[in-house]
Amino acid sequence: MEYDNYPAWKRHSPWIFRLSLGLALVVGSVILIGISASYTYEPEHQGLLLLFAAMSFLALGVSLFFLLTSIGKMRLAWRAYRRSRGHFTRSEKKINEERQNLLDTQFAAAELARHLLENSWRPMAPDWNVVLQPDEKAITRGVAHYARFYGMNVSYSQSSGFFMGRPSFVAVGLAATAIGNATRRRQAEAMAQSQWREQQIVQTLVTTHRILCQRSDGAWLSFYFSGVTNIDADAGTGTLILQFPDAEPLMLGGPGGLFAAVVAVWALHGYEGLRGYPGLQLLRRLST
Repeated sequence: MEYDNYPAWKRHSPWIFRLSLGLALVVGSVILIGISASYTYEPEHQGLLLLFAAMSFLALGVSLFFLLTSIGKMRLAWRAYRRSRGHFTRSEKKINEERQNLLDTQFAAAELARHLLENSWRPMAPDWNVVLQPDEKAITRGVAHYARFYGMNVSYSQSSGFFMGRPSFVAVGLAATAIGNATRRRQAEAMAQSQWREQQIVQTLVTTHRILCQRSDGAWLSFYFSGVTNIDADAGTGTLILQFPDAEPLMLGGPGGLFAAVVAVWALHGYEGLRGYPGLQLLRRLST
C-alpha cells in the first residue's frame, strides 16, 4: 500500500510541498491584484492591468490545483500512519487477508514441492466421487479459480426502418438505425473474440496422471498431463495455464491452482523441474 514503507519525511513531503506552493501562489496572486488596484485607470496602463489580471487568474488556478492535490496526498499519508498503528479499513483488511492466504498457500505448496522432490509424499485418502485408474494416486485437492480460453460464434440482428415524412426526419431515422446496427456489430465482435470464459470457482483433485475439476454444474473434467503441450506456472500469483493440442487452454488460480502447478511441473518435467522451473523459484526460496 502506498507510502507504507516510506520514512516519515518522505511520506509527508508531497503534501507539504503542494500545500506550501499553493499558498505561495495565492499570496502572489493577492499581491498582483493589489498592485493592479493601485494603478489609476488610464489608457497607457490598460495593457499592464490586463497582464496583471491574467497572471493573477493563472496563479489562482495553479494554486487551486496544488491545494486540491495536497489534500489527496494528506489522505495517503494519514492512511499510511493509521496502517502503521494497526488500523485498517474494511477493504484493506480484505486485501491483507487475501495476501496472508496467498502466503500460507505458498508455504504449503513449497512443502508439497519438497515432499515430491524427496519422494516422501503419501497418497491422499480416496475421493469416492472420482474413479481413479488402477495405477493412479491422488496427491492433493483444493479450491481454484477456473477459466478456459476460446472464441465463439455470436449472432446479432440488424434493424431496418421505413421512414416517411420530411427529408430531415428520414435522414435522422436512417442515421439512428445505422448507428444502432454498428453498435450491435461491435458488441458481437467483442463477444466473439478469444478470451477467458467460463470463469468460476471449482473443486480440484490433482493426481499423478491428471487434474480433475468439478465445475459449478457438478460435472467433472479431466486434464491429463500426457496431453499437455505447454505449461505456464507462476507461484507468485498462484496461477497455472496449460495448453492442449485438441482442447481449449485451462487456467487455474488460487490455492488449488498453485498446488496443481507444483504437481504439473513435477509430472511434466520431473525432479529437474522442481529444482529449476523458473515459475517455482519463490517456493524454492520459501523451503530453504
